[in-house]
Amino acid sequence: MNLIIQKNINYNIQDFFNKVINLDYIDGVSLNVCVTKDDEIVVFNLTSGNDELVKSIYKNTYNELKNLELVKLEEIINYLNQIKYKPKTMLNLIPIEYKCVTEEESKALYNRINKYANNLENIFKNKDNLNLYLHSTSRSLINILNKKKIKCHLGYAITTTDLSYIDVSYFVFSYEMINLVLIKQELEKKKKIFLYVGSAYEISSVFDYLKGDKMTDLAKEIYDLIYIMGDYPELLKKTFLE
Repeated sequence: MNLIIQKNINYNIQDFFNKVINLDYIDGVSLNVCVTKDDEIVVFNLTSGNDELVKSIYKNTYNELKNLELVKLEEIINYLNQIKYKPKTMLNLIPIEYKCVTEEESKALYNRINKYANNLENIFKNKDNLNLYLHSTSRSLINILNKKKIKCHLGYAITTTDLSYIDVSYFVFSYEMINLVLIKQELEKKKKIFLYVGSAYEISSVFDYLKGDKMTDLAKEIYDLIYIMGDYPELLKKTFLE
């Protein structure tokens, strides 16, 4: 079992890295990334009102969001590259929210997504010390990034609204989307699989299916091949590694 630690609301960015950067039992860190109205790419925390927070970031400029704990992605990437951080740096790229009705609106959205991808490419340029993993629920964003010269792994986050296949190097399954049969199929295609668990309940429930009372032969087969993502380092370690 491999563990990825998610940045959460309990720590500011420096405290987070101070806490997890040298943990020898984790395989990397995960950050949530969004783009502001003025195209600044920022890292933010997961909260219970995540949807409203994303809308707020998307609709306002970086300077208008000073009351939120936002950190520019470029600053974080420069820091991790400087310290030569070798474990996985995983970025969950939140899609740009836009309701398209007309052809002009569709073109405008495509241009925003393309600019988002271009800005990401510039941030990652010459950051060869990093082991980058970029994923999103946005098929368009991942397809555009695939054409860029970014040294990274590209992934797709499986959601209830879009189950169509996309050819990437890894997949992220949220708790409600975990399907062991589908996971085995992707593992057989040499894809990496990450399971996101966002609460103590989800950690306990996933453990029951993978290693506990509800464990199946299929779970035994794939257990050592998957990654667990979550924001409780000690609990994840105690649950899945001890």
